[in-house]
Amino acid sequence: MSTITIDAPEARPLYPSTTAHHQTQIQSIVKTIIWTAGTIIFCLAMFDFYAQTYAHETEIALQQAQAEKLDLNQDLRLNDIAPYIAGAPIISTRPADKYTHMCKEMKQYTWKGFFKNYTLSLYVGLGENPSIDYVHGPGNVTEESHRPIAPKINHIVDLD
Repeated sequence: MSTITIDAPEARPLYPSTTAHHQTQIQSIVKTIIWTAGTIIFCLAMFDFYAQTYAHETEIALQQAQAEKLDLNQDLRLNDIAPYIAGAPIISTRPADKYTHMCKEMKQYTWKGFFKNYTLSLYVGLGENPSIDYVHGPGNVTEESHRPIAPKINHIVDLD
């Protein structure tokens, strides 16, 4: 005679094949949620990065254009800056908060990022087509950049 042992139901795992399958599904769902959240955060960070890049590129381009005009003893005018503006900023006009003895108003160009807004301030003079006196961008502004750019003066010294 042979003996057959029968385990009690409490001793056997409940549905072993469905438990493993259920864990695999949960892991897939968690991975999908993490990848989706990561992709969304990456896209929002790129949106913010482009806003910052447009503001910084515009600041550099305007400062270089202003320096080139000053080398020719000319002023950079408000009507001349359209080619230097990158992206699609929101433009507002405000009274000048600094340099009021020289500038009466400022034009603010604001690029909206998802995490932060980037603002470029142009201090302008008076008139129909005012000159741009100062350019203050979203980067680190030092005391040196508050001063207007002076034209380069080359001195020729004759030692004879």
